[in-house]
Amino acid sequence: MKRGLTAPRWDLDLAAVHATACSDVVEVRFAWLGGEPQAVLSCQDGSTLACCSWAAQPAPPAVSRLATAAQQLLPGAPIREAALLTEEDAYWYSHHLQRRLPVLRVKFADPDATWFHIDPTTGEVLNRADQSSRTYRWLFNAPHSFDFRFLLQRRPVWDAVLWLLSAAGLIISVSGVVIGWRRLSGVR
Repeated sequence: MKRGLTAPRWDLDLAAVHATACSDVVEVRFAWLGGEPQAVLSCQDGSTLACCSWAAQPAPPAVSRLATAAQQLLPGAPIREAALLTEEDAYWYSHHLQRRLPVLRVKFADPDATWFHIDPTTGEVLNRADQSSRTYRWLFNAPHSFDFRFLLQRRPVWDAVLWLLSAAGLIISVSGVVIGWRRLSGVR
């Protein structure tokens, strides 16, 4: 006895995909979003287009539809908040890694306080963060990378602070070596 889907079903209008495609497509990925097929087109300039998922029109999925589809990521937990971020914040920012904007942040009311960042153009999950990873961001990344938003927005200030702290660390290290050398030399 066969169970499940026995024949492939892909209700995607390939003519609409071809019509939507930019002239310099480098990759086409086929995916499902909320049970509907879609084509995700990556262009040479780095832009991404989603095409022809539930309608024969090339249009990005609506934020409300993405939030509803995001419920499948944590089926047992209700969505506490879904917000479209159009600018960087303390948790979604570009420093060593370029971040896509806008991005949909979906916060769940689960014991781990899980957040997902979702690309509103394609429906792709870009990041998952729980309470532990957000705490790690402040206890490890912030003091080691100095990726505080007010410093990152003023890049020459970030460079000056980093140089100043590096110079202070070098002075402390060299003075420790000198003190140790003098102590060891005096013991002989």
